[in-house]
Amino acid sequence: MRKPLYVLVVGLLLASFLAGCSPAPAPAPAATSAPVKETVVVKETVQVSVPVSAAEQEWEVLNPAGVKKVTPMELAPRLTSLEGKTIGLKWNQKPNGNIFLDRIAELLVEKVPGVKIIKFYEVEPTTVPQSANATDAKNKAQLIAKHKPDIVIGSQCD
Repeated sequence: MRKPLYVLVVGLLLASFLAGCSPAPAPAPAATSAPVKETVVVKETVQVSVPVSAAEQEWEVLNPAGVKKVTPMELAPRLTSLEGKTIGLKWNQKPNGNIFLDRIAELLVEKVPGVKIIKFYEVEPTTVPQSANATDAKNKAQLIAKHKPDIVIGSQCD
């Protein structure tokens, strides 16, 4: 006796669900007026026209990521040769980065005449750890700049 009742309840729930999900009938169009179109203006550049029955609306879509203003900067002139130049080596304290830079120094001294190598991780040890903030980074850059290197090679090793 319980099984037929269960089947009946499930059948009625299913029928009511399907009836509730069917699309609503569209209203009959007025014979004398054309459908109204609404223009949706999105601030960034998109305009879309969609038919609606209400008056015109304007929407503003905001980007939560924000907008960054990028100011162009002039790049330093590129070196045409390393001969006679002062090359600074900057290590960021990652494992084996200093070993890599030591080998670069050896190769530069061996292959480039008159090159001068400055290992900032030995000469200015405070330049090694990662900068905590913009002021710290600026101070480290000034420490490096006082040695007047023509170019600085940084190691990002792991």
